Amino acid sequence: MKLRIDGVIFDVDGVLVNVGDSYPRVIRRAVAWGWEALGGEVDCEGYTDEHQRVTKAHRAFNDDYDIPWAMLCMARCRGIGPLSRSFPTPGEWEEELALFDGDDPVPWAMERFGEPEFDGSFREAVRGFCDRLYVEGLDGEEPYFKYESPLIRRRFDHIPLPVGIYTGRPWRELDLAFRLLGWEDFPRHLAVTPDSGILKPSPEGLRILCQELNISNPAFFGDSESDRAAMEAFGRGVFVAIGDSPGGDGPRFSNVEEGLDWVLSQAGGEGP
Repeated sequence: MKLRIDGVIFDVDGVLVNVGDSYPRVIRRAVAWGWEALGGEVDCEGYTDEHQRVTKAHRAFNDDYDIPWAMLCMARCRGIGPLSRSFPTPGEWEEELALFDGDDPVPWAMERFGEPEFDGSFREAVRGFCDRLYVEGLDGEEPYFKYESPLIRRRFDHIPLPVGIYTGRPWRELDLAFRLLGWEDFPRHLAVTPDSGILKPSPEGLRILCQELNISNPAFFGDSESDRAAMEAFGRGVFVAIGDSPGGDGPRFSNVEEGLDWVLSQAGGEGP
């Protein structure tokens, strides 16, 4: 029995764009920069692939730039010194996140660890460093967005269903993704970004896009727990998991092209 899928909504990072060599590297650099700025000694890598897996398994951490800030808050709470002594291991970080059942990591980290003393807002300083590193590059380095690659071959207007975007990228960074994909002409009113004040795992972005696209049962492609939680709260359509990170028992594919072929077959459309 085919599903009544009448539209497609994509997350961007890990779905349309391979960010494995960009955002995690930004986080790693931000941890080192922030620890030095607080007066600590950077004697280890800090943020690892296992930290990334643990973090993305939590629904609250869709905004990558708050990840180094929250983890540095925890590290500073444990004392300034060598990073290897203060920075949480993946297991310690997982235990902390297991105690946090909210959607917004900012008030949680503030209450749980406090924000380190700094000249101005430490959170804004870390986020600003991440933004500059990703978009502009620092110290003669290439900006980190240039380490990304497309994960989809098709243009949005070659997909025989209405298409929307619900992403944690602000427009400044979404435009870079569109340039990489060759989607510069994607209709801007069909993309929901944090610039609107809507953040995953809120289902509001899905609701708005369904209204704009005139659809009611979308297939939402995502790669993180925040994506899955947004779809669960929305309560209609089907969540299509890309990769291993999001939980749930629904359809799962190793890449977006395979998932899209399945969706089109369920909707009665045609593959490439």
